[in-house]
Amino acid sequence: MQQFSRGTRVEIYCGETDKVGRTPAYQAILEYLRAEGAAGATVTRGIAGFGRASLIHTAAILRLSLDLPVVVTWIDAPERVGRLLPRVRELAGSGVITIEDVGVASYGERTVGKMRFDLQVRDVMTRDVRSIMLDATTGAAVESLLGQPFRALPVVDADGRVVGVVSNGDLVTRGGLAARLELLGAMTGEDRGPYLQGLPKRTIAEVMTANPVTVPPTATLTEATHLIVAQHLKRLPVAAADGTLVGILSRADILRAVAEAFPSNEPAVAGLSDGRASGVLRDGGQGAPGGKRGSDGKRGMAGAPQAARDVMRVDVPVVGVEARLPEVVDVVCSTRLNRAVVVDGERRPVGIVSDAAVLRALGASSGGLVGALMGKVGLREGPDRTAGEIMVTPARVVATDAPLAEVALVMTEHGRKIVPVTEADGRLAGIIDRADLLRATNAALGALAVPTGGVAPDEDD
Repeated sequence: MQQFSRGTRVEIYCGETDKVGRTPAYQAILEYLRAEGAAGATVTRGIAGFGRASLIHTAAILRLSLDLPVVVTWIDAPERVGRLLPRVRELAGSGVITIEDVGVASYGERTVGKMRFDLQVRDVMTRDVRSIMLDATTGAAVESLLGQPFRALPVVDADGRVVGVVSNGDLVTRGGLAARLELLGAMTGEDRGPYLQGLPKRTIAEVMTANPVTVPPTATLTEATHLIVAQHLKRLPVAAADGTLVGILSRADILRAVAEAFPSNEPAVAGLSDGRASGVLRDGGQGAPGGKRGSDGKRGMAGAPQAARDVMRVDVPVVGVEARLPEVVDVVCSTRLNRAVVVDGERRPVGIVSDAAVLRALGASSGGLVGALMGKVGLREGPDRTAGEIMVTPARVVATDAPLAEVALVMTEHGRKIVPVTEADGRLAGIIDRADLLRATNAALGALAVPTGGVAPDEDD
């Protein structure tokens, strides 16, 4: 029986003279879709038609021929359509947009589920990237990073060439910043003032990490992902051949691609709101991330992990919903994640509590709280608050059999850095963080690069 990939067809109807600034609307839409790594789109110019103004547009009438109807047809993976459609709506203006599900029988040698991983870094990277100059102050870097989803800035010289990266850790360890950026972001402006005023007067050149690893825009997503995993990085500046900054590739950019098009051979369903998982559960061992196997002792895709159970870690920072503040702070600060899963009496996830959530709920004026969250002092007492009162709800969870695309979708759509994994009865089985998922992505991308029936190349090739 013929197998079809699931896809979505989007048709955007507009006029040939419709503009976005000085650019024709259809061209602006095409350029946006191409930059965001869409699978493909086609523009069709009509010979006649009419729209809301009821004017007949036809190539046979000279005075109206400059506003002929134009249709942009875009077919892609449903997840990618969902992500890109809001901006497409803006670019289309008053144009009509229709959407329908389609079956894709062929896309060259690929399926819809593998389109994203044939792209280059330039198709996935963030182009509108902030940077900072060598002679700027650390205070300027903090101001530029506050309130942003990223925690680092590429450093460029006067010619725009990448010479370093200044990160959250650099600002704390070498820049003298007394509270991490996420904690500063959780403070009120009044509470934040003394921390900014007390920042030592240093330049970016004094505190940055020099000679950073960079990647060219023409590198493949597979190559870039391998580099991030091998070097234990969170982001890669993207530099042209002359060293000038053209973008940045973060873990979030890669995970967004994973959410849209990660291969999955087996169906799975995950609970995303109430902490209870559903779907089929197979028995399998548990252990370190990437070290577990399914019930048949094998992995798919040439050994690459495919489901949440293959990636999750079981050393989970956990607090009960009734845990008091000192215990919550101890557990939250016990790992590099600065987060803990909040569970009910039956060990079902009900929320996530982070260092920023604690500070946001209690305020920086609470005695010793910032120092405790920075790991400098212990917190022996504090306001009478529980984990259940401080946590972020709901807990976005996935089932142990959930495909990795679903895990990535939860992370990217809901801005979660950790995702709890639950058994069939809703009890906590483990967690997956971004680093865990990137390692799995690296393995899967390597497997995808091998043709069916082929042999994987050595890593040194």
